[in-house]
Formats: sequence, C-alpha cells, structure tokens
Amino acid sequence: MFLWELLVFLLIMYFGIRPLYAAFSFARPPRLRVSYFTPTNIGVTYEDVTLTSQDGVSLSGWYIPSRNKAAVILLHGHSGNRLGVMHQAEALVQAGYGVLMFDLRAHGSSGGRRFLRSQAGVDDVLTAVSYLSKRPEINPAGIGVMGVSVGGLFALQAAAQTVAIRAVAADGPSPATLEDVPFPNSLLGRLNLWQERYFRRAGQWFGAHDQLPTNRQIVARLKDRPLMFISTGQGMEAAMVQQLADEGDTAVLWPIPEARHAQGWHERPDEYNHRLVSFFDGALAREDKTRISLPPLPEQEPVAKAVVEEETAVPIAYEATVSMLWANLMAFLMVPLAILLFWLPYWAVWQRLPFVTFVDTSFSGVLVLILLLGLSLMVHELLHAAGFWLVGGVPPGRIKLGFSWKGFAPYAHCRDPLQTSAYRISVVLPGLFLGVLPGLAGVALQQPLLVMWATLMLLAAGGDTAVLWAVRRVPGSAQVLDHPAKVGCRVLAE
Repeated sequence: MFLWELLVFLLIMYFGIRPLYAAFSFARPPRLRVSYFTPTNIGVTYEDVTLTSQDGVSLSGWYIPSRNKAAVILLHGHSGNRLGVMHQAEALVQAGYGVLMFDLRAHGSSGGRRFLRSQAGVDDVLTAVSYLSKRPEINPAGIGVMGVSVGGLFALQAAAQTVAIRAVAADGPSPATLEDVPFPNSLLGRLNLWQERYFRRAGQWFGAHDQLPTNRQIVARLKDRPLMFISTGQGMEAAMVQQLADEGDTAVLWPIPEARHAQGWHERPDEYNHRLVSFFDGALAREDKTRISLPPLPEQEPVAKAVVEEETAVPIAYEATVSMLWANLMAFLMVPLAILLFWLPYWAVWQRLPFVTFVDTSFSGVLVLILLLGLSLMVHELLHAAGFWLVGGVPPGRIKLGFSWKGFAPYAHCRDPLQTSAYRISVVLPGLFLGVLPGLAGVALQQPLLVMWATLMLLAAGGDTAVLWAVRRVPGSAQVLDHPAKVGCRVLAE
C-alpha cells in the first residue's frame, strides 16, 4: 500500500506541483549579477549603458562601439545574463560590428520583478533599437538582432514591429504559444505537452499578460527580411525550429543535432562564428549611409555602471548543466535505487518491509518527521559546504550558505573555482552520508525508521545525481565554478 501511495504522491508532484513551481520560477528567475567578466577580458573597450524601457524599467548593459557602421543587439536566454551571449559578441566584435548586450528585465542587474513572454519584453528590444539608431557611428540600415532561447523569441517578435531591425538570427527560439509546438507522436511527449499547457496557464496566475502572436505568424510577416535559425538536438526543438524556417522565404536553417539547447557554439565554435558573421555580413548595410524611416521610440542615454557584488574573475569556456526536466527524472530514478539498496534487502533479511513496523500518523509523529526532514536538508547542504572547503580547498568565506524562499529550501553555493574531481566529491557527500550508509545500517540493524529516512535523503540527492551526470565528460583536472542557478557548473577556460 505504501508503494502505491508513494507512486501517487510522485505523480501528483511531477504532473501537478512541478509545472506550477516551474511557472513561478519562470516569472521570477534567479538574478546572476555580472561581476567576474567584462568585454575588457576579450581585449575591447566598451561603455556601460542603462536603457529605460517604455514602462520605466531600467535595462543594464554594455555597448561595444562599431567599426563598420553596423551593430547587433544580443539577447540572452532565461535565468542568465548578458554573459550568456559573450561568445557571439566576441565573434561579431572581431568582425567589426558594434554590439549592444543587456540583461533582460528581471535578470542580472536590470530592473523588473517579473519576467513573462509578453509585449514588455518585446518593447525592451525596441528600446535597444532606438538607442542604436541614435548612435552617430551606426548606419540605421545596419541594425540586426541575435537572440538565444527566449531571447530569440523577443528578437523575432520585435522585428515584426519595426523596420529598423534589418535581420534576425535566432538560436533555439522559445515558443510564443503552444501553437508553435509541434504535436508530439510519443506518449511521453503528449504527457509533457499537457504539462506545458498547464505551465503556461499557471504563468498567467503569476503575471497576467496578453498573449503574443505565434512565432509562425511572425516569421510569415518577415518574408522580406533575412532570418537565420539555429536548432540543437533531434527532438522537439529541432522540429519546432524547422517549422519556423519553412515559414520564411528568406530564412536559413542550421541544425546542430549533437548539441544541447543553446550550446551549439560550444560544439562547433569556429563554424558557429563563421556562419553568424557571414549571415550579418550579407544582411546588414555596413558602410553606406542608407536612410530608412524609423518608428518613434523613446530616447536613451548612457549612465554610470551600477556596483555589483564581487565574484571571482574567471573566463568561462562552457557550461556543464542539465535541464530541470532531466534533474527531476534523476530524482525519480532514486526510487528504484532505494528499493534495490534498502527495501528488498530489508525484506530478504527480516521478512517484512520497513513501513510495516513504522506507521505513526499522529500529529506529533508527522511534526517530528517534518522537523527531521528540514534538519536533514540543512545537514545535506552543510555536507556540500564541507566538501567545498575540505576537499576543494575553498576558504569558508567564499562558500555561501542561505535559504531560498522561492525554492523553500536551504542551499550551499561555492563562489570560487575548484577541480572537477573535488567538485564531484563535494556533490556526492550528502547522498553517501545521509542516504546510502544510513540505509544500509538500517537494513543491518532492523531499523525501519532509518531505512525510511535514508530513502527520503536518497530522493533529496536526485539533484546531486543530475549534477554528476552533467559533469560526466568534464576532465577531473579541469577548473569548474558551481552554477548559482542551474543544475551543474561552469567549466573555466584554461
């Protein structure tokens, strides 16, 4: 009976609570401050700019002056900041293009409390276009936009609202509505589509907004402008981006099937740079002063750079992360692992299952269990911190311990780089000392409560297992930096 109840609970969590939490997290993404890397690190000068969007939200960014009278606006993806498009910026700057890159609203150092797939995000791009169109060194016919993930969505939507955007490159653009998502053939895909529908409806609860037109409708309106689409993987994203490319008469598609979402630049860096630069070379006016009619947009002025929290100054080679979907799947895989490690051996040795001898549904029993679980989660994070310190050699002052009210859980974040081997050990410590070892001890000593507790701790270590999977191909000697928001880490350049 207990296993059935556990299965029902997990199904409710996965198909009910998880999409609701995902919608909340999407509307209120973590803020990753830009503080450890600037365009100076790639050998160029830049200006700190703060744009004010049409609804008064400040947008913090960098502008790298143009040397060929053309410029490209770069838009990062969800839960990131402008550093997420630094690779693209470096390629374009080396080719002479000006680059304007800013933190999307509710991200990085920009203002705004909520992030939505709404007109507000599109207006932010139009604000950036207005800023570039008034730069004396920029040809108004030489402005393009390149967006990654949700940045690609905003790039396409903005281009349909102004002729000032002469070309758009979109790397894995997010769907504007469910109509942009191809109907899946598999049962699992259809279940995920139901979750996506629930996720988007829940998003309205956390921030009501008018729905944007579908990307397919937008691309159909942009038949006269050059479009470049990049897709990764071989699943839903590839099919969705293929549909968009088919809608545009002037669209080109470059699939990168071996890459993860928005990581094509890491798999094929040289080809990525060449294709991106070649696309804008053929699409934007760079030298002549061709004049075009621009729509009225708000004026912008550069302001001083805001002070941000100090972080370790290190160049990032790439990110070794996995999606939240994969992290949740890893957590589910802990259930059969716990059954294999604890429950079956317990039954084989003692001829009974551990929950048979421990059923306390009284108020005090439930309260004790909740308190024990909360304390265990704190110990879980302390073990991570101990690993960062004792194994990785990171000073305690560079390890941040705190409580996330959004996730309603404690956390430990390492601010300094450490070797991948030390990072792996630090990640595995909680699952080992709170899950595996206590569970085996509970089996040997006939302690059902210990087995139950170890099972819960093994489930709590599902995210850690996902991190180990994310870094499986990273060399043990490589330096990595714990990712403050995603499941995994950043791998540093040598």
